Amino acid sequence: MSIAVYIHSAAVLNAAGSECADLLGTPPSSQPLAFDATRRAYPLPTPRLASDLFDRKIQRSVEPQGLRLLHCVARLAPALAALNLPPARIALTAAIPEVDAPSPCWDAVQAIGEQPQKPLAQLLANTPPLHALTLLNSSVMAYVAEALQCHGPMGGFCSQDNAGLDALIEACQQIVEQRADAALVVSSSPNLTPALYLRDPHQASEAMYGEGAAALLLGLVPAPDTPITLRIAGFARGYSADPQRGAAVGRGVIDRALSVEKLRLGDVGQIVANPEDAQLMSLIADHPRDVRSARAMTGDLGASALLTEIALALHHTHTASATPGYTLLVSHSRAGHWGALLLASETMEEHT
Repeated sequence: MSIAVYIHSAAVLNAAGSECADLLGTPPSSQPLAFDATRRAYPLPTPRLASDLFDRKIQRSVEPQGLRLLHCVARLAPALAALNLPPARIALTAAIPEVDAPSPCWDAVQAIGEQPQKPLAQLLANTPPLHALTLLNSSVMAYVAEALQCHGPMGGFCSQDNAGLDALIEACQQIVEQRADAALVVSSSPNLTPALYLRDPHQASEAMYGEGAAALLLGLVPAPDTPITLRIAGFARGYSADPQRGAAVGRGVIDRALSVEKLRLGDVGQIVANPEDAQLMSLIADHPRDVRSARAMTGDLGASALLTEIALALHHTHTASATPGYTLLVSHSRAGHWGALLLASETMEEHT
């Protein structure tokens, strides 16, 4: 990227708390699910929206996944307003999973079991139409755009796996291609509903899910009054449905993300990844170091996981012990999606 993109500020909401520093505290306890006490997860109470930004009817009409996202967005409003940019120069991208409403899919499964001779009729009678789910996502993005005056380019990503990275890359491209001077990147995890578990084919190694949201504010120049800035230095993504090719695809994704800065893995000071992913960990085995992950604090946040980790990386640059260096964030889904993001912590002197 010839034009640099910087992370100005971040907001999070998850089981650990509503501040980035909470991710460094004591891990919260998982809770049994209301619809299945044999499963545990990290649920959240529904947040209350800022009344100065959002009408009360939004609190009543938007489902919990959207409310979590809007809650984080509201906390970035002052930082965005301080940039004093025309609304048309502010981009908005979002990572919102498909499972974004209180889905009655469990009812559909039970109804089909009771009347197996009429599976299609029971499925249609007990599941919402696809356009209804699409409208929920569109409405949430419209509320964000209106409340924070983001009238520039807009993009939404609904895949379960790399949606956070897709939204971040799209936001960076809008700034690099000079279609925007700043971008708001927002994300939310799926709601903890039966539909989320019915989708997961890996029942034997099922993830410990969590509910949460995260939002980032990106800009063309470093945030003012910050001794150390955080720059998006490189990214890459890849996919293979063949587990035998997974390691090669992952290695290629990591190498491409590092190549922008002409780095090797050994040059990276901090790695953020899921330490329970054996295939991913095998790629960094030759470079032993501490691997950081917020997953134990939040559960698997799906589309919001990457932005939550970036928010924590930004928090680290604000601490007294912060030093310049590179952080590599690597993600790998069980479906075969790989993603890598390289962040550079730099002193303000490097930009003057």
